[in-house]
Amino acid sequence: MVTVSPRTLMLDDFYLLTPVKEVRLSPDGQRLAYIQSQAIKEDNDYSSNLWMTLTDGSAEPYQISRQMVHDHHIRWSPDGRYLAILSKRGAELELKAPTKDGKDPEEPVDQIWVYDMLWGGEPRQITHRPEGAQSFSWAPDGTRLVFAGRDPSPQQVNYLKSIRDKKSPGPWVLDRVQHKYDGEGYLDDVNSHLFVVDVKSRSVQQITHGEASELNPQWSPDGSWILFQSNRTGDVDNNRRVDLWLITPDGSTAHRLTQGDVDAQHPAFSPDGRWVAFTSSTTPENQYVLTRLWKIALADASPISEFPANIGQGWSQIGGVVPDVFVGDPVANAQVYPKPFKRSPMEMVSKDFTGTIDGPVIWTESDQILTVASMLGQAKLVSFDSNGKWHVLQPPDRTGTVYDFDAQSSEIVLLMGFPDTGPEAFRLDNETLGPRLSRGSAEWLSNRQLGTFQWIQYANHEGETIEALMLTPPGFKPGTSRLPLLVSIHGGPMSYEAPEFEFETQYWAGRGYLVLLVNYRGSTSYGEAFCQSIQGSWGPREHDDVMGGVDYVIAQGWVDPDRLFITGFSMGGIMTNWAVGHTDRFRAAVTEHGVFDYVSAFGTDDCHLWWQDDMGVPWQNLERYYQTSPASGLANIHTPLLITAGEWDWRCPLSQAEQLYVSLKKRGVPTELVIYPKEHHESDSRPRRAIDRLARIDRWFAQYGGIPVE
Repeated sequence: MVTVSPRTLMLDDFYLLTPVKEVRLSPDGQRLAYIQSQAIKEDNDYSSNLWMTLTDGSAEPYQISRQMVHDHHIRWSPDGRYLAILSKRGAELELKAPTKDGKDPEEPVDQIWVYDMLWGGEPRQITHRPEGAQSFSWAPDGTRLVFAGRDPSPQQVNYLKSIRDKKSPGPWVLDRVQHKYDGEGYLDDVNSHLFVVDVKSRSVQQITHGEASELNPQWSPDGSWILFQSNRTGDVDNNRRVDLWLITPDGSTAHRLTQGDVDAQHPAFSPDGRWVAFTSSTTPENQYVLTRLWKIALADASPISEFPANIGQGWSQIGGVVPDVFVGDPVANAQVYPKPFKRSPMEMVSKDFTGTIDGPVIWTESDQILTVASMLGQAKLVSFDSNGKWHVLQPPDRTGTVYDFDAQSSEIVLLMGFPDTGPEAFRLDNETLGPRLSRGSAEWLSNRQLGTFQWIQYANHEGETIEALMLTPPGFKPGTSRLPLLVSIHGGPMSYEAPEFEFETQYWAGRGYLVLLVNYRGSTSYGEAFCQSIQGSWGPREHDDVMGGVDYVIAQGWVDPDRLFITGFSMGGIMTNWAVGHTDRFRAAVTEHGVFDYVSAFGTDDCHLWWQDDMGVPWQNLERYYQTSPASGLANIHTPLLITAGEWDWRCPLSQAEQLYVSLKKRGVPTELVIYPKEHHESDSRPRRAIDRLARIDRWFAQYGGIPVE
């Protein structure tokens, strides 16, 4: 028998990745349904398929859907007989060939499909809506589903047909402030409403109408109410006021649960139906205020006599328009947000918790509220009791991260990842991690040599403690050699580096780089003050924290100070642009999908409300916009810079990359611009795109003293 020694990751290993993405337990807790994704090389695409296994670990997982489909949003019926999903499968499988009149097939949309888990067979398509379904919930008796779906008027139908015409599309006619959004394109004004569908007959009743959207419906445990989320200010593009509302299943009666002072997400009923837990920050428009866990009593809901014609009610002002004349602070002048008449009668459950609540939220039969929460660079499963006392269920140490979970009956299943496994499903046994239930990427990764993570701490120039993760190449022994350093800056900035498997960082470690991942100021999970410290002034603090990490690993003797490289995506790209304008220590840099000039970004990206809350509007605060932009350091950039961008990236628009590229070319700085056609704000939307970017970064660094590419 020949023994094959493990090797490091190669680029083609990307096609072996099969991450688990969603987990849902059957009501009795005995079966686990989950979604597993895989890159399909010949199609240059990903499939997302439904899988099933037993939670006692006695059976191998079984793949339920096997076509090239995109399944998601798993929901079991209350009795466990049926399993419903959202999937584009109907349109994809039935409309691959052109239609009889020779026109191109229609674009697929999500519909609801239901599997019979008793008799098996192919799923039944429950909805047949031209605009598809967005989310849904089972009625407690299992006979009906409530779902949200786009509901265009006849005039809007004609407009959508015009702009979607492949041969001669009509013009986009825009009347919204948020006129485009990354990954969605130019936005129309079609609202989403709620519908109840009978699972057996497939007859549909519409229960909401009007000039606002109702989203993410959820049936109450006793079946008397449907909870939903809705921004009913009448100006959804200029605020983030998402409230919780209640409506009877026949649509005849509506109540308001929160009062216009929240951005309510991840709502969950208590088992007795008397309470709803949810997440929200205390200041919805401020991205740096951490999300908390709340609860509110259904008894405190207010009857709404004019629903759905109650748009704009409940606030003394809606705001939205920035005054032209101001005295004093331009930021305060631009913060024109809704002012509610009263505060929501809610209670903070996480009042003694300093991290941020990520969700989802599940209220258990034992009166515990479970949620995923971030603390000190990790997402953990945390349990809160009704008095706010909390404790961590998993992970107990500083490795691994939780992405999702579900709890049914007495069972809890985690979707959890470790540096050497990728995301996998695990059963939780009395707060101890039980057997791995899924078969994602863990097996084949066990036959690869992977780098080793280590937490490091150091002080920045203001004396604050900064944490970072250091990923060293397989087999690296400190003191034996000094490695080239690759600084990889995370995006967000409301994000953080975690001890988890990432293909690209493990690939760099396998190539021989020491990879430094810094949780700079602005990163979530280190408390609100840490996060808010960069508000309105991106650049100097984050850069100081990153360079402090560079100095630390050099001082330990781990890194060759003459072979330093830096890269980052999104906010990481912004900070890379800032870094090369404020230091010449890096031999080469790669900035991916970043922003260069904040003045020109305003209105051309999809983040106008974020900019407005941070710095006001540019015409009232032009100097501040410019000085905090990487553009202010342009004349000091000498580092060879590779720039990547997406043609359709509307988070960090292509024009930003073009400005930086042409400016550097005019100054004679070695630079190259790579534009990915039809690409949004993503690095791996297609497998070949994911591999191409890594190969280009590899070659760019090698060209300037990095590890040679064979």
